[in-house]
Amino acid sequence: MTKLNKNQRAEYVLNLVIKSYLELGVPISSKFVVDTSDIQASPATIRNVMVGLEQDGFIYSPHTSAGRIPTTRGLRYFVNQLLSFESADQGKLQQLTANLVNSATPQEMCNKAARMIADMTRLTGLVAMPKSNDAVIRQLELVRLADQRLLCVLIDQHDEVQNRVVDLPFSVADSVLQQTLQMLNSALAGFSLEEGRQRLGYFLKQANPEVNELVRRALFGDSVELTEQVLFRTSETRLLNSEIATETEDLKQVLKAVENFNLLQPIFSACCSSDSVHVFIGDEMGVPALAKCTMVAKSFKKDNKVAGVMAVVGPTRIDYESVISAVDLSANILTSALNRRQ
Repeated sequence: MTKLNKNQRAEYVLNLVIKSYLELGVPISSKFVVDTSDIQASPATIRNVMVGLEQDGFIYSPHTSAGRIPTTRGLRYFVNQLLSFESADQGKLQQLTANLVNSATPQEMCNKAARMIADMTRLTGLVAMPKSNDAVIRQLELVRLADQRLLCVLIDQHDEVQNRVVDLPFSVADSVLQQTLQMLNSALAGFSLEEGRQRLGYFLKQANPEVNELVRRALFGDSVELTEQVLFRTSETRLLNSEIATETEDLKQVLKAVENFNLLQPIFSACCSSDSVHVFIGDEMGVPALAKCTMVAKSFKKDNKVAGVMAVVGPTRIDYESVISAVDLSANILTSALNRRQ
């Protein structure tokens, strides 16, 4: 039997309770801990340890039963220990990368990657990335909706359309609107978004103040940002889980949440701050509809710059160790594939 000091014993019991709950999905009792471990302690001692863990906010009793399940704090403690895992071997990485490289476009590659991570984890897969900068702009239109409101329409060579409603803090004369439209098409039409950004910056320096102000403040902002974000999703029905919600309306809200990029954007932005795997448990996501969910996510890169975020979403009771490893592997695969496809 294993003899542990007080702090070691509490950590051992907490890990055993969490692992057992994640595997079995039922509250874990002190008797179960004694019967299934080789820890050298009496049932009374284990009960006292579990009382202490409950007082510290790591576990709680969902009912009047003697069993305990982990709180968000307990799961966070457990997950933080797992985030020191080692990356997958290079052989497996290269094999899976080859399956993505043959994709026709980066968007198709990301769609495949979302399916891959969903299949690996049996959870809902997400990949968020900007629309391709390689798309060539064919035409841009500005349509007046009201005195201080415009509709900007961007059409690429594949006839894909991006619409953007622009609310202006000032009125624009028809002549200024026409000058702006001519300048935008001269700068952007026939070029990729990346090339268009560079050309537009040059054209703005030559434009009169009214046109310059309209483009910078109303259409694209100071960053001259033309791209929109794309959110690839797969296996959303796996979120129809009684551990997440039992009411139909609540389940609908869960599905709507994972379709809403703007709602998830703060989470994705947090993932871009480092190369690590990030785990968000319950309320940590800041999305009420996902309060009983976990998201495991990691950014991927192209040309050493963050290109997007890969993630999975599921209930809080998942196999964290294997899911964290799978997300790390898959994000590395997508990074490798994007950089091999030039």
